[in-house]
Amino acid sequence: MKIQKYEREKAAILLLKGNLIYEGMDELEILFKTLIDDAQYVILNLTHTKFLSGKGLGILAFYAKIFREKHGGLKLTHVNENIKKLFHITGFMKIVEIFEDDNAALASLGPQLGKLEKMLLWSKESFT
Repeated sequence: MKIQKYEREKAAILLLKGNLIYEGMDELEILFKTLIDDAQYVILNLTHTKFLSGKGLGILAFYAKIFREKHGGLKLTHVNENIKKLFHITGFMKIVEIFEDDNAALASLGPQLGKLEKMLLWSKESFT
């Protein structure tokens, strides 16, 4: 399995390329551990993931809880119907949100400040 990582304001977007069965789970867990301090939100894109094992589900559930405790969250996109059924049966749908695509997941995070807005806020704070 390969994992591509993209950064957007409040979120790290992870694109998994392969199934989350045996290989790749350790790599994903290591990446999640590094993101605990760096990202408030993680968006996991499952476009190329067709199968998910019980251990993979456990890893996702554990880190969904960790990111939620940081007042952020784990959001999933492009989830196929078989994995959605697994999430529904196990109750996993109650702890994560699923979106059609990455843009919809990003929009759910609320308004995000651009560089200009951050600069203006910073300059206003320094003069008051």
